[in-house]
Amino acid sequence: MKPILIARAQRFLAAAGLLSAAFAVFAYRTSTEHVESVAQTLLTVAFTDKIHALFLSVEDAETAQRGYLLTGKREYLQPFMEARQNLPQRFQQIDAAAGNAASAEELRRLHELISHKMAELQRTVELEEAGNHTAAVTRVVTGEGYELMRQIRDLIHSWEQEQHRLFQNRLDAQEFRQRLLNVAWICTILTTFVFLLMVHQLSNRFALERESVERHILDLNRTLETRVRERTLELERSAHELERSNADLTEFAYVASHDLQEPLRMVRSYMGLLVRRHADMLDEQAKTYVQYAMDGAARMQALINDLLQYSRAGTQPLQKQNVSSEELVKTALSNLEVSVAENDAEVHLRNLPFVCADPTKLTQVFQNLVGNAIKFKKDSERPKIEVTAERVGPEWKFSIADNGIGLDMVYKEKIFEIFHRLHGVNEFSGNGIGLSICRRIVEQHDGRLWVDSEPGSGTTFHFTIPISPASAAD
Repeated sequence: MKPILIARAQRFLAAAGLLSAAFAVFAYRTSTEHVESVAQTLLTVAFTDKIHALFLSVEDAETAQRGYLLTGKREYLQPFMEARQNLPQRFQQIDAAAGNAASAEELRRLHELISHKMAELQRTVELEEAGNHTAAVTRVVTGEGYELMRQIRDLIHSWEQEQHRLFQNRLDAQEFRQRLLNVAWICTILTTFVFLLMVHQLSNRFALERESVERHILDLNRTLETRVRERTLELERSAHELERSNADLTEFAYVASHDLQEPLRMVRSYMGLLVRRHADMLDEQAKTYVQYAMDGAARMQALINDLLQYSRAGTQPLQKQNVSSEELVKTALSNLEVSVAENDAEVHLRNLPFVCADPTKLTQVFQNLVGNAIKFKKDSERPKIEVTAERVGPEWKFSIADNGIGLDMVYKEKIFEIFHRLHGVNEFSGNGIGLSICRRIVEQHDGRLWVDSEPGSGTTFHFTIPISPASAAD
């Protein structure tokens, strides 16, 4: 199918779908409004019923009062007593059912009128009970009770008229919404029918062209498979060449380190002989120069050894096994025994698990990080170091925390760069390559190494090692 036809079909289907959705939303809103209107109408009817019940109760109370005045029999007062007793409950029911049917002022007015009416009836009954029949009849003849009933009747009648008008308006609105709802459903059905018809036609047309498209895809797949095979062979050749290049580079590193260190050993040896045999012939300045030369040769030898370690960290394959990380830390502490003793360092181990790792290289990581924690201590405090681990998802997260001098997080990445130092050579020993080796070893284990610190508040190095099924079982 041509792209322009596909685009037109897509636009039509989208428009039909949107139109159907719009009709459905309109129908839903119309039906919701219809239900709300019916609910409001039912509330209005309930309110009107309660008003009528209240008015009838007051009329019964008035009739009971007159019957009592005419006969003097107390059993005629039963409706009056019931009306007076039920009056608070009826007021609560009316207030709760009023909603928008009556305002607070109108409800207050109704309460006052009925309360006055009931009080007027009560006073008349009390006069009759006291034996003052003439005063009781005179009070009825004054017309006060009649006037109160008229006001109550007028107020309720005005509410009834207003509710009747609202009811008629809602009824008209409901009929109108029902007509709109019927139109909406008819339009939705027609639109859906057209939509389905168009989908059917497009499906038939797509089916006619699917076979040719599938043939074209098969041809493309064959071409792609051929190219993938060629690319795979090329990558395998590149991998073999890279492996051979790495082997040559490792061999070169060994040879270069040996050939570079031999002249340095010779320089240090002859300089030592010069000092021992001809010390009396050298003045202080000459001795200083000789010492500079010996120190430079020593630093060069250390630098060459560090470079060799860095090369080995990235090129030698891992010899992974399931080992106790706690034992590896203890081995590292044994290697650092002199430094730990000289600085009176306090090292705590906690929750160290079994891991699948190269024990030699992981020991080197622990040794470098703990050694740094001891080296960069505060002059005024005893070094305190805590080595812990916790499980975070599919990894073990190790943390080496100290109370040392800390560092500015501006340098959080630079400290892992080879030969990068934050302090002078005379302040702290080392060539600035230890952390680079640690990161290289951790990344070779498919982990990450990072630092959290604050100047003067200590440093915490974190690194992760993936959890293997074997180490997780242990």
